[in-house]
Amino acid sequence: MTKVLGICGSAAPKSSTKKLIEAALDAAKTAGAEVEFIDAAKMNIHGCKGCLACKADQAKLCTQKDDMTPLYAKINAADAIIIGSPIYFGENTGQIKCFIDRLYAFIGPEGSRMKPGIKTAAIITQGYDDEKAYVQCANTLVGGFSHLGATAVEPLIVGSLHTADDLKPETIAAAKTLGKKLAE
Repeated sequence: MTKVLGICGSAAPKSSTKKLIEAALDAAKTAGAEVEFIDAAKMNIHGCKGCLACKADQAKLCTQKDDMTPLYAKINAADAIIIGSPIYFGENTGQIKCFIDRLYAFIGPEGSRMKPGIKTAAIITQGYDDEKAYVQCANTLVGGFSHLGATAVEPLIVGSLHTADDLKPETIAAAKTLGKKLAE
């Protein structure tokens, strides 16, 4: 059974990012996948300390003990990962940046420790109406995974959103299409 992990970097109470990730996961589940939603914005995930302890032993990951610790196994158990963030002041949220930085622990002295063949996709939500303005933010979300050997699929980037109430049915449908594609 395909496992799809959804990771959300939005702490907003009426988060459009969260709603789109949940729609994608619902579609993946309907397609037969096992799914799990991770609310990274509400977790205690510290930034990388640059101590390089993860580079000393191929069998060991990060030495920090916070909410990221159990996520390493969940990432490696996944076949597909959806990672989403709203845009705050022109960038992904700080919470999701800490998560992405901590993927560095997957690079051991002998190379990537991440399971090969994982697919990953980004979901970006923004208030600005130009949906191409923040393509680099989508690339940042999947870039760490790609560096570790994952295959990125086309992101879902949606503009003119401030809350989940602003979502249109066609946008929800696009998220469901993404989820179904990742479940294949």
